[in-house]
Amino acid sequence: MKRNLRNYLLTGVAVLLPAAATIFVLWKLFSLVDGFAGKLVSYFTPYRIPGLGVVITVLIILLVGVLATNVIGKRLLAYWEALVFRIPLVNTIYRTAKEIVDTFSEERKQVFRQVVLVEFPRRGSWAVGFLVGEAGESFRGATGRELVKVLVPHVPVPMSGFLLLVPKEEIIFLDLPVEEGLRFIVSTGIIEPSSKRGGNNAS
Repeated sequence: MKRNLRNYLLTGVAVLLPAAATIFVLWKLFSLVDGFAGKLVSYFTPYRIPGLGVVITVLIILLVGVLATNVIGKRLLAYWEALVFRIPLVNTIYRTAKEIVDTFSEERKQVFRQVVLVEFPRRGSWAVGFLVGEAGESFRGATGRELVKVLVPHVPVPMSGFLLLVPKEEIIFLDLPVEEGLRFIVSTGIIEPSSKRGGNNAS
């Protein structure tokens, strides 16, 4: 019972934290921008312009997105994160929210090629993992077998885990989108995917 309550609590935090953090930041940003824009406009006209704060907020978000994709913006973002990570409690909240958001990023989905089942940590016990790629020649030469790299992520934040080198014929490939596999991990198994058992060959 205690374990179930703990899992439900962690799942609730994992689901609500990114949304709550996003809403909080957007609301604070909108309030700040709307107040500043309202004062600025009042110098030129006595009338209030509806929606001006929303428009400016959207433009600021777009500008940040553009900056974050170039070299200078990435450096500024790195400096900002280095500053945030030094603040107690704030660094934990920021890091957790960032990790959960990064989990569902397109880059992460491209790294995870396919959802698989692998016997881990012992025979007869199956874990959900993600196929990362083929193992290098040095590993294949040492074992004499065709190995693949499988990441078995931690729950509920799958930004780290166990990297396994597994014989290809010993894993089960699932006909399941990577995003559904990630949801299953983040929800600690509460959100069941509509999985189908695949063959022993990758699709």
